[in-house]
Amino acid sequence: MEIENVDEKEESRAFFYRKLLENAKVYIKEIDRRDSRSKSISDLSISYDECRSLTPSTISIHNEDMNQEFLSARQHCHQRLMSCSRKKLSLLSIYDKHDKQYSKFQKFLDDLDSKRRTSIRRYQIELKDYLLKRLEADQLKQEVNILNKKVREFDEERQHYLHIVNLIEKTIRLFPSGLLQKESSGVKSLISRYETLNESRKKFEKRDYQKEKIKCQKEFSQFLIDHNIRTAKLSTRTAQLYDKLEDLEKESINLEQKLINQMDLQRSRTTIISQVEACINYLFEHYRLSHQTKLTEDYTFSQKLKTVQDFILYRMDLVQRGKQILN
Repeated sequence: MEIENVDEKEESRAFFYRKLLENAKVYIKEIDRRDSRSKSISDLSISYDECRSLTPSTISIHNEDMNQEFLSARQHCHQRLMSCSRKKLSLLSIYDKHDKQYSKFQKFLDDLDSKRRTSIRRYQIELKDYLLKRLEADQLKQEVNILNKKVREFDEERQHYLHIVNLIEKTIRLFPSGLLQKESSGVKSLISRYETLNESRKKFEKRDYQKEKIKCQKEFSQFLIDHNIRTAKLSTRTAQLYDKLEDLEKESINLEQKLINQMDLQRSRTTIISQVEACINYLFEHYRLSHQTKLTEDYTFSQKLKTVQDFILYRMDLVQRGKQILN
């Protein structure tokens, strides 16, 4: 019985060293194999002496009680594990459901926020256009009022001097034709200027100002139409540029998040590599054969792993030899 327990312990140690060689990530604490073997043998001898004092009937009763307790405990543990697994599955399903609802609600909020920003931007553009048009209309109204005021003033002046003009015309007609030629040059120049002004006045009176006014109004209305068309095009272009700017901002945020994720991944990889290197150095420092050198600067990681492998194979060989000796 003692020999079988010792064999099982040696096999467990061999399995432990084999797993250590496969993973190379676990720190090993070296234990003196001889002390552990002597301790296990002494414990087994004590338990063997105690077992000799028991009778077969008491042993069978104790075994039945222990089997029943073990079965009940095992059944209770199995039931608790099943209930825990069911609760875990239900919680996971609830979590997934809440996560999906949260993602949908978050997407809905993002869409609403985007629509709100777009609406506010369009409202600001339209309000700006409206204010500009209102300002332009007010300026045009002021100019029209000023022009109407000037026209009224000119009409008043014309009415004021009209009777004088009529009197002068009647007076000039009464003069003989050759009388004015003998007068001084000042009078002649004044009379010639008056005649020129009179002819100009007649020309202006013959002009159709209504047609010119209609023509100017048409040109002004066409100018307003062209201005509105250009303003609408510029507003549409501005909205498109704002949408493109939002897309570029979202793309830059996604690229920044990807860069952060890549940096985190690179940092985690560096940490894992440093941990693996520290593990390999620790294994090489504590688990190597006594005849191997202690200078580790010139060793590569493959050589260090080879050294640890040689140590484990050496211990496995010792275990096999111990089993052969015990058998």
